[in-house]
Amino acid sequence: MSKFTVNQYAAAYQAAVKDKAGKEREVIAHNLVKTLAYRRQIKLLPRIMTALERLIAEAGGPIVVKIKATSKPDEQTCGILKQQLEKALGREVKVRCQVDPKILAGIKIQIGDQLIDNSLASRLFNLKKQLLTNS
Repeated sequence: MSKFTVNQYAAAYQAAVKDKAGKEREVIAHNLVKTLAYRRQIKLLPRIMTALERLIAEAGGPIVVKIKATSKPDEQTCGILKQQLEKALGREVKVRCQVDPKILAGIKIQIGDQLIDNSLASRLFNLKKQLLTNS
């Protein structure tokens, strides 16, 4: 049984659902999950979804922005963030807000491969690095 890469799965899924509507897309997604389970590769699913989001963004679709914070922002805050990001990026944006218990304070924003880390841990690390280089 040959193994496929994350990018191959994402590209195949994108091609399969290209001209399909709701129910047909659900069936294709279900078949992908069944195939991954059969091949004992279900753990690849999050990486396949990330690769698929990247392919969609490269094709001119919406950019997926992942926001991690200590608590989930309310709908109004998410809406404001979405508007600001769309204005800055000049494209449609889908915002995914996640709670990350590892973040004590601050926020992390991931736009594709770029990470904007404004968490307390990274700020303290940068301060420590500055203090050590200036001594």
